[in-house]
Amino acid sequence: MPELTCVIVTPEQTTFDEAVDFVAVPLYDGELGILQGRAPLIGRLGYGELRIRQGNRTLYYYIDGGFVQVADNVVSVLTNRAVLADRVNPEAARTLLDSAVHRHASTDEQQAARDRQIAQARAQLRVATKA
Repeated sequence: MPELTCVIVTPEQTTFDEAVDFVAVPLYDGELGILQGRAPLIGRLGYGELRIRQGNRTLYYYIDGGFVQVADNVVSVLTNRAVLADRVNPEAARTLLDSAVHRHASTDEQQAARDRQIAQARAQLRVATKA
């Protein structure tokens, strides 16, 4: 059986492109685990932790939304930002969270932006604990 490959692409670069055993991605409405032989799919990503298992090693990334495609044992993650857990700055995430929680939002657009920033900051804090 062919091996599973994971490719993480941001607008700036290809962050990761290697053979893996397992990938877990944060969809906008939950988490999806992917093993080799998975049926093809396309999904919308949320903010959160992407886990990659290679043998005894597990890598943790914070990803900032985007899309995932699974086809022919290739998991393609297209995201605005992918940061290894040990490079996520928890202080910056706490500052972003505090600022977003205390921001006044009077329109639907402002509320959506505030909610998005709160979700991003909370996800960054969760991922930072993995480092």
